[in-house]
Amino acid sequence: MNHFLWLVPALLAPSVMVSAQTSQVMGTITDEHSPLPGAKVAIEGSDIVATSDFKGRFSLTQLAPGAYRLRVTYLGFEPQIKEINVNSQGLLQLGEINLRPQHQKMEVLQVRGAIQRGEMLALNSQKNSNTMINVISANEIGKLPDRNAAEAVQRIPGVSIERDQGEGRFVAVRGLPAQWNSATLNGNRIPTAEEETVSRATAFDFFPSDMIEFVEVTKALTPDQEGDAIGGNVNFITRKAATKQTFKFNAAVGQHQQFDDGVDYSANALYGDRTEDGKLGFIINANLWKRDWATDNYEPRRDSDAGIYRLELRDYTGTRETYGLSGAAQYELDDGKLYVSGMYGSLRDDELHYKHRYRFDKSRIELQHIRNELITEMTGFELGGEHFIGDASSLDWQLANYVNDFHYGNVPSADDASYFVVRFDQKNVAYQGLEDRGQGNNAYNIIDGGKDDGSWPSTHLDRDFNMDPGSMKLSWVELYKVAVTERDNIVAQINLKHDLNDSLRLKFGLKYRDKERDADFADEFYRWDETKGSVPVLADFTLSDQPGRKDYLADSGVNYQGQFSQVADTNALAAFWQQNKNNFILDQDESEMLSNGGGLGRNFDVAEQHISAYGMASWDINEQWFLLTGLRLTQTRTKVSGYNYIVDEKRLVEAKETKDYLSVLPALHLKYSPDELSNWRLALTRSFSRPDFGALSPGASYSEADNELTSGNPQLEPTYSDNVDLLYEHFFEEVGVVSAGLFYKKIQDPIFMDTIIGDYKGKSGININQPQNGDDASLWGAELTLNHSFSFVHESLANFGAMANYTWMDSSMSLPKRDDTSRIPRQAEQLYNVSLYFDNNEFSARIALNHKGDYIESHGKSAAFDSYYGAYTSVDFSATYTVSPRAQVYLEVNNLTDEPLQYFQGDKSRPLQVEYYGVRGMLGFSYGF
Repeated sequence: MNHFLWLVPALLAPSVMVSAQTSQVMGTITDEHSPLPGAKVAIEGSDIVATSDFKGRFSLTQLAPGAYRLRVTYLGFEPQIKEINVNSQGLLQLGEINLRPQHQKMEVLQVRGAIQRGEMLALNSQKNSNTMINVISANEIGKLPDRNAAEAVQRIPGVSIERDQGEGRFVAVRGLPAQWNSATLNGNRIPTAEEETVSRATAFDFFPSDMIEFVEVTKALTPDQEGDAIGGNVNFITRKAATKQTFKFNAAVGQHQQFDDGVDYSANALYGDRTEDGKLGFIINANLWKRDWATDNYEPRRDSDAGIYRLELRDYTGTRETYGLSGAAQYELDDGKLYVSGMYGSLRDDELHYKHRYRFDKSRIELQHIRNELITEMTGFELGGEHFIGDASSLDWQLANYVNDFHYGNVPSADDASYFVVRFDQKNVAYQGLEDRGQGNNAYNIIDGGKDDGSWPSTHLDRDFNMDPGSMKLSWVELYKVAVTERDNIVAQINLKHDLNDSLRLKFGLKYRDKERDADFADEFYRWDETKGSVPVLADFTLSDQPGRKDYLADSGVNYQGQFSQVADTNALAAFWQQNKNNFILDQDESEMLSNGGGLGRNFDVAEQHISAYGMASWDINEQWFLLTGLRLTQTRTKVSGYNYIVDEKRLVEAKETKDYLSVLPALHLKYSPDELSNWRLALTRSFSRPDFGALSPGASYSEADNELTSGNPQLEPTYSDNVDLLYEHFFEEVGVVSAGLFYKKIQDPIFMDTIIGDYKGKSGININQPQNGDDASLWGAELTLNHSFSFVHESLANFGAMANYTWMDSSMSLPKRDDTSRIPRQAEQLYNVSLYFDNNEFSARIALNHKGDYIESHGKSAAFDSYYGAYTSVDFSATYTVSPRAQVYLEVNNLTDEPLQYFQGDKSRPLQVEYYGVRGMLGFSYGF
């Protein structure tokens, strides 16, 4: 690396030699509303070209003194020619260059609404980029019913999301696992903390979409981007300092269909301004979103022959609150700028959950009362600057810090903050129609030769059966405790750009990250001490119908709720626990704690350092051809600390492991533009994915109920991918695009969960699961996109249009101990989006369909036992009416078809989990200037 740094002064030397003879030209491209990103700015008669950034700013370097014609082009706007005179003063500031909307054939000014304007910004950024990117602007995000950062990107070709309680959470590119992609904030990967997830994928349900100015999706990485992204990178760009006085406010109210008495509301306020001299600008943005939600869920639990030994009917209600606060300031220097920004995002989910568990194998019914508050909080701070060195070089730097934290709220108390469960059992229940095929009394679906329908499972109870609260004894109190904090203590980076001449540019950089992750886990079970008195029964508490009982799975035609018992209030149960702690005994055998050698795979710490260096060159060969090539080197040092449990001595032993590896990541991008509106793009890149945190744990976690031990593997190798991308795109002057692309990925050392039979804690025949590196895998696919107004049919239809994209993928992965091959886990075969819209200055409306095909969540002993996440198709609607140039009224409705989330084993007729969320909608008002 030291030899690499010696290149810097050598590269700066040419800039010093030419600085006295050449100058730099800077300006900002705008229209009557705001800056225009992605505008092409060219010097006529030369190869000197620049593209405006997200603030509409551009810079042309190494211009010799003289007169020039500056040509600015932008889809949807009239080209503009500007005469400029460059002297030898070093810098020429042009200020704002205002573009005018294009005219139609009949010389009538094209009337565009917010949807088409957002499409213009996105397509111009895509068209004039030298790499394969897709962009969504804040305007476009605002016209879709997407409330968090994850949902904002699901309309981009090849991008999909995973959901929790019907809301977007994890982001994936090209159907690959979320942890094989990178989600960044202003170019930095941010830490992740979540209740059950131990991967590196960031859950973005805590981050409101109102805090985002642009989203940039890169499917083929360049050397100046972090290389740990096999599928691609999704970069969320937050709002920066205002260029002029800006104020925006919106507020909305609504409801979830399944929460009859609930009220949803949201509000967002943004204000920014600049000082009179234009030197200092700032912006501040505050957001809140509260919603009452409800979910109907059923989950059949299966034996090794797919028989159902337990059926769970789950009825959820809850209140989610999302808070966001961000601010940024920027100070303009004579030779650059300094900036600072900070952000805070939080998700608080207060859940109430009643779970009826029909234990066919135990001849009993279990009723769980569950209450918990899940809290995720992320804070971030960024300080940086950009500086010009002469007229041919520039340097930018940044220091950042991010912290992401997950913990439970004060339920049942501050001392016992947990996922709080109180279970009551009714025994000697007579189930009907069960079979014993050597596994015990199980139910079987029709696909497995049984009688249970695959859509609506049977409780196998007599029609007249009623649960008896007087016979339901308190079984146990469970305190399920999880706390995860991940910190990027410092992220430091520096980049140096140098123009060798007007067509060849060099860029070098260094980046360092110091990361820490602390995870604590315990699952504690407490049973009533019968020496202190009789075991309490459910009838000892004040009872009422559970929320949502009357219409639980109402569309099924099955009267599940008719056999539900009344339930106790969870606040009363929390008070009962606090008052009677001394009457309970910790069940060591059932619990998982460090003290008894349990939960070792969930109690571990990670310290990790990433050091990267890169160099790249960009060459405008001529007006048609562009070449970018370079290399990124990333050194990763991981240290994991956990525990092993010595069974005979009943004591813990600290376990530590260290892993170092160097990732060599070359890249080549080639762009050919046969005309002003068309591009051919080819990219050859190499990228990687670090092993998940959970896979690196040096300890193990044993589940007696499942008869399995799950351990980590600190010596896992990272997964690498050699990528080929080919794309053709043609843009339309009326604002639209048609594109087609092919991609291929050769993946080395994918990680899979290996299972062997062994011994643990003196017991034999245990299923021991441990992640291992597998054989090579491959992925190939195709993408199609078409966005256009219907003006090509007739000019009167110019305000109607469609946006559609389709991605098809296939993959192949060899599985040890199985003779067949299979798809890569969490890789869907197809994704598609279709939107139809009407849009003019007064009214805009859009109906959008989003589809993600099913994928394998985890591999089983054969294809019939693979666990799948089912296909998901959502239909959403949004509309906006412009009351005045500054005020709008809007409507947004999600999940119009009440699409369920589904997991299944091998076939959809063998469900593992089905959830219904209902329709939700918001009606709001916005004002701004």
